[in-house]
Amino acid sequence: MLRTLFPLETAASFTLRIFAGGIAFCALVAIAALLLRRTRLAKIATAGALLVAGGWGFLHATKPAWLRAALATPVPVPRSDFGGWTARAPGLETGDVELTIDGTWIDHIALCRLDARRYRFSVHWDGTGSRTVEDWQRALGATLVINGSYFLPDGSPQTPLRLDGRAAGPARYTSLHGGFVAGDGVANGVAILDLKGKDVLAAIAPFPQAMVSYPLLLDEAGEMRAPATREWLASRTFIALDGEGRVVVGTTRSGFFTLRRLGEYLKASPLGLRVALNFDGGPIASQIVKTDAFERVTIGNAEITDGGDVARVWWQAHRTSRWRLPIVLAATPREADAASAAGAPARP
Repeated sequence: MLRTLFPLETAASFTLRIFAGGIAFCALVAIAALLLRRTRLAKIATAGALLVAGGWGFLHATKPAWLRAALATPVPVPRSDFGGWTARAPGLETGDVELTIDGTWIDHIALCRLDARRYRFSVHWDGTGSRTVEDWQRALGATLVINGSYFLPDGSPQTPLRLDGRAAGPARYTSLHGGFVAGDGVANGVAILDLKGKDVLAAIAPFPQAMVSYPLLLDEAGEMRAPATREWLASRTFIALDGEGRVVVGTTRSGFFTLRRLGEYLKASPLGLRVALNFDGGPIASQIVKTDAFERVTIGNAEITDGGDVARVWWQAHRTSRWRLPIVLAATPREADAASAAGAPARP
């Protein structure tokens, strides 16, 4: 029942289902009561309609600051405060960006930067969709886990994947965007391929680990490939390579960024990114970083395609349970792989 009322798909407006449906139901009851001369019932139904309308108005009046800013014309440019990078382990750093407008919090970007020569990246898919990002981290003993590319309602991959050399996902696929690949046969061990005009499956076949996704937020020519939509607002997860070949991943908290706006931000940011690829987003946007001395979990809490869907915004902001992730990308220290192969205990 709840999954029918609150589906993950953003095309279904929670607000219209709850409030418009509630008002319509109360109005029908009031009309029927008047026709049957049930005055008391008609008054109760009218009061119910007013109460529902009041709730609707309250949610509109208390829209979060990020939503007001994202829907403004023109959209104000937030102040971006980046405190720099902090080393958490050899070859791994974290950073945080706070976005504000006139001193009001708008969004937060949790960043992690890794030296791909020290870390092995691997793609994972669990069709049961039973694991949160924390569950994946514990199961893999990974230092970093982020949500991956898009999936269908049954948990199957919507884009092609390669998992330790095994293909998964659709057998035919056309892409205008890109894919993250990892393996010993590529410079620095990782790359973000531009798949526009290419045979996607053939392009990723040489790599043991691959995850096709979209859009390319920033391509090698410095062009933003995300569409200029206005109201697809969501928490975001992206993966990028900087000018020195390091892997930079980021996860945002609120829904301030459209895909195009995120591309614009990353292009102008002080992160020095060369190419950036978007992964799936919304409330499944997830990132965990865990070392011996540090742990941080970042979970997104927003996704709407209709700026008036204030009930969805409220529900997502107050939801406490974690979304299960069928597809993730993990990073593990390469010395952990070597220790495991030698039969020694691997570092967590």
